[in-house]
Amino acid sequence: MFGSVRLIQEITRSNQSSTTNTATPNSAEESIFTIVESSTPNNTSDLISDEIKQINGLPSKTTQIDEKINPELEHHQEQQQQHMDIHQQHIHQQQPAFFALQQQQETLPCGSATPQHIPITFNAIASPNLQSCNQSHDFRNAFTASNTTQTNASASPAIKTHTRKNSKYTIRHHRTRQSSFNNATIPSGYFFSASLLRKQQPTHHHHLLHLQEEQKKSKSHKLLCLWPLPTITRYMILVALFVSTLDGLHLLDLSCSAPSFVVYRFDLKNLIFSPFLFAWTLPSMALFGWNILILGLFEESLAHMVGGTRRFVQLLVFLFASVSLLRVCLGLLFSKATGYAFPSLFFSNTMHECSQGLSPFLFALLVVQSLSIDDKYILIYGQEDSNHKLTVRKVTLQLFMCLINYANGNILWWSISGLIMGFLATIILQALLAWQKREDSSKVKDVSEFITLEHYRRTPLWRLLWSSVQKCLVVIGLTLPVLMAWNSYYTRESMVSSAELNAISQDRYLFTFVFMTAPRRGDPAYLTRTIESYLENWPEHPSLNSPYNRMQAVIYTHFSNHSQYDLAKEHFSNTTKGQKYLKWVREDGDGWNQRLHVSKALDFVTEKYQSTYFALMEDDFPVCGAHEWHDIENVIYKAEKNVPNHCGVFVGTGGSGLFLKPDLARLASKLLLTYVDMPPDIIIQKCLMGDLMECSSCSDSLVTSKTLLMYHIGYNTSTSADRVYRKDEFQCGWRHPFNGNPSVITF
Repeated sequence: MFGSVRLIQEITRSNQSSTTNTATPNSAEESIFTIVESSTPNNTSDLISDEIKQINGLPSKTTQIDEKINPELEHHQEQQQQHMDIHQQHIHQQQPAFFALQQQQETLPCGSATPQHIPITFNAIASPNLQSCNQSHDFRNAFTASNTTQTNASASPAIKTHTRKNSKYTIRHHRTRQSSFNNATIPSGYFFSASLLRKQQPTHHHHLLHLQEEQKKSKSHKLLCLWPLPTITRYMILVALFVSTLDGLHLLDLSCSAPSFVVYRFDLKNLIFSPFLFAWTLPSMALFGWNILILGLFEESLAHMVGGTRRFVQLLVFLFASVSLLRVCLGLLFSKATGYAFPSLFFSNTMHECSQGLSPFLFALLVVQSLSIDDKYILIYGQEDSNHKLTVRKVTLQLFMCLINYANGNILWWSISGLIMGFLATIILQALLAWQKREDSSKVKDVSEFITLEHYRRTPLWRLLWSSVQKCLVVIGLTLPVLMAWNSYYTRESMVSSAELNAISQDRYLFTFVFMTAPRRGDPAYLTRTIESYLENWPEHPSLNSPYNRMQAVIYTHFSNHSQYDLAKEHFSNTTKGQKYLKWVREDGDGWNQRLHVSKALDFVTEKYQSTYFALMEDDFPVCGAHEWHDIENVIYKAEKNVPNHCGVFVGTGGSGLFLKPDLARLASKLLLTYVDMPPDIIIQKCLMGDLMECSSCSDSLVTSKTLLMYHIGYNTSTSADRVYRKDEFQCGWRHPFNGNPSVITF
């Protein structure tokens, strides 16, 4: 009803004598998925057509091109004309025998027909006579028997060669004689036979015209099979099964690789083995199988073009090493390097984004495919005499197949690393192929190879490379916007609602902010400015079920003489928000002891108030704005949901922006008086990270924001004599100092 379905691919080949098939079927019955490839001219390929074969007993003729061509053009033309006349007579002599053999074949039954000496080509296998005579026989036997026969062709008179070695003259001579080369590959008797058979054999006439058209297009056909799998694909499956089995049995502790682990822990084991790793779950195995299918298609398409299986292995090794190295470098560049100097170029995911098997390297091979960007997959369906087909470029189909990896997670930076190194590999490969083709002048065997070789000889290297650059940019230009769209989907912001935030605990207070303040040089009004930045984001009349109804701020000082404290208290005591949210605590004293100051403040709030978090704030760190305030709420909400046993959250720097759980706040109050040789803010930070023996339960549980959500305004009035800051340091949007450390969790 639906007829046959055939999938054809166009494959560009390299002019390498060592090129071998990457997959060879054992038999016709074992060919589960069959592809017919059609080679077309390309600036990186040769059209390999050693001989033009005839169908149904017509003679065949092979045209050889010698590098040493007679410089005397007229004498060569005479020799060529004599050769064609002799061959024409030979064709006329063979015609009666041809018709007698054909009539005898028509009278005999199919099973007893005299075997014809037919050269085996793809068109010959598909010819009606051969198919009709083998319908009741095994295809393998017919194919083997046909291969054992030889075509009887008369020997052509030798053409006189010359020894002149002027390569420039030789090239010009061949260009003027290009049309004669094409005609020489088609015997004159070919057209004579076609005219005689037009009335008696219309089907044969159709095949002859088709063959003539194929000759003019200089295409060669070869049967390929995707089963057995290509060589490299098979080895990739074996290695992946071995590595994943060891990981599943817990003999190897492997995971995906991220630059943060390589930079901070020098974790090369996961970087090396992660491309071969998959989990023993149905989604993971399905995605790995999909990537193996893509790799097999790339191997079938690129192995011939780059020069064989060995060259394809070298290409894969180069891509595996270079993509991994570039990924780590991008993580350092767009995280640690730009996080402080150029915050607009800071991207937190560059350090945390985890690899996903083979997907980064498939994007690199996608760019290499641009060397044969015009190659297509052609799906032919319907009856034999129909012309129903669907055509799609290989690059387009392979791009859509690679994008399936984004269904599992965002891998933008790994994909970009693959695209960049694929671009570099393509340029290097193009230069290598150009150099090899210019050195292969002694291996020229037919017109197609000569035309390609002449193209490489006459075209400057920079022009060949520029053509490859343009093709690579086309592929990258089509791929990158799609990847950015996927990245936007995965990195879209989601703000926590007031109801969700209010439900994370049942304590009387959700947040208790402790603003530490002390007199500063010049008596700047930093305290008022800092308090105002928070009150701007808090409503005047929150509802009873609002989390803002469970927030308060304690302004704490132990200085008896602190003018800015008095001014701020007087100002906010007359406002609605100040009366609702602010509490003022002053202890008498005049000593500059920051360690004791913070310890007393923590003891005071933990004993007096029941709160989910106690947040330490310095009086010169205002919140950046409304968006950053909501980011604080988001980070704390994600910490409660994803890391329920965490000890605290850090969204600022130094001693500001530390959200401590009650138990840790009490412990930190004691540790401040124990570790007297360590700055107070460093003691609390180390305790949150679990670096202190007393805080070992907090190891690997600290939650931080991606960037600083508050900024420093007291850079030149620090209360610590040993601290000096610049005006542009620790500003909004800066990378959080702990971002990238694999020991912390970043939201």
